[in-house]
Amino acid sequence: MFHGKVKAVAFDADDTLWVNEPFFDRAKAEIADMMSCYVPAERFTEFLEHTQSRNINVFGYGVKSFVISMIEAANKVADGRIKASDIARIIELGRDMLNSPVEHIEGVESVLHALGGEYKLLMITKGDVAEQQRKISLSGMSVYFEHIEILAEKDEAAYERILHKHSIRHEEFLMVGNSVKSDVLPVVGIGGSAVHIPFHTTWAHEVVSLDDLCGREYVELSRASELLPLLLSL
Repeated sequence: MFHGKVKAVAFDADDTLWVNEPFFDRAKAEIADMMSCYVPAERFTEFLEHTQSRNINVFGYGVKSFVISMIEAANKVADGRIKASDIARIIELGRDMLNSPVEHIEGVESVLHALGGEYKLLMITKGDVAEQQRKISLSGMSVYFEHIEILAEKDEAAYERILHKHSIRHEEFLMVGNSVKSDVLPVVGIGGSAVHIPFHTTWAHEVVSLDDLCGREYVELSRASELLPLLLSL
């Protein structure tokens, strides 16, 4: 499908190359349970998601921003009387997340190895620079990529800058990722191609409506290995 057309293939990192969202889900579940003495766990989770989304414009993405949002949300539902021990536990959860090992998504590394000799490979991720650099280093995957870009946000303007920077033509660019909002729609919007490989859990902030998908063409696969028949002459 893409063989002979695409020259550069970019991969998202979190929940595309390695596991990420489950760490956030576990932390949310623990804090929601902790705050259940004030509000039902489901209500707290909804409030936390709202707080996170609002704080992205100020604090960006990543664990440190998440910790700030958890403390803010917890203090709000506790009516400004959050316990010092609860704050300490939230900070501890954040520290544990930042120190967690990097777990590769099954089959991804073999795909990168197979594509490396045929395509210009890029890693395009977003989030806190230090946090992402740590995961990149621990993953050992940087050896597969000619270029690595860590963005504050993945939107059309950001992708345009990357393509211009690396002299990649829009029609020769393919983005692979787990987020329709960040990895698919902006790329399709500028004339590139995109492959969506869903992860089993998705952050609410990355969910899009059916209206957003109207008229947008992209490929959806269940696992990374399914890329190979589309990109290689097998």
